[in-house]
Amino acid sequence: MRLFQKKLNKNLGQHNCYLSIDELPIKIWFDIHKDGDYTKLLKVSIELNDKTILAISNVWMNLYNEYIDIFGLSDEFMADLRAEIKVANMRADLIITGDRYLKTLIRIEEEKKRISDLDIKPPNELETILAKMSKYYGFKLSSRELTVAEYYSYINNITDGNKN
Repeated sequence: MRLFQKKLNKNLGQHNCYLSIDELPIKIWFDIHKDGDYTKLLKVSIELNDKTILAISNVWMNLYNEYIDIFGLSDEFMADLRAEIKVANMRADLIITGDRYLKTLIRIEEEKKRISDLDIKPPNELETILAKMSKYYGFKLSSRELTVAEYYSYINNITDGNKN
């Protein structure tokens, strides 16, 4: 398996594929999140087969893990996760104890989640966000030149700076 992985990584090496969020343009990052097409990680056109698609998928997972290691998970994601865990625990308690009032509590929590999901606004377009960031920083930020690491570092700097 390792020999297979090394050969694929050699084929997808730094000249053929983005391997780090330090080099991946933010435009490609957003595009992949929008349509799920991992082949956008390729810098050059190569023959696609099951092995290369699997390797590109692994590259994407590594990039996403690198992002999470550096920037963590968003507060919104963590709040949603905590709410889902709460409901799962109540369902487990319902199965174990059979207490019928837990059904009501579960329905209440699910209704809260449904209502909060209705309040979610569609995300801003990348270019709109970059225009606002460019105004904030006083220089133009390009989606084709700005890397994922730079983008989220700038975002963190803005949000952390507003907390002080």
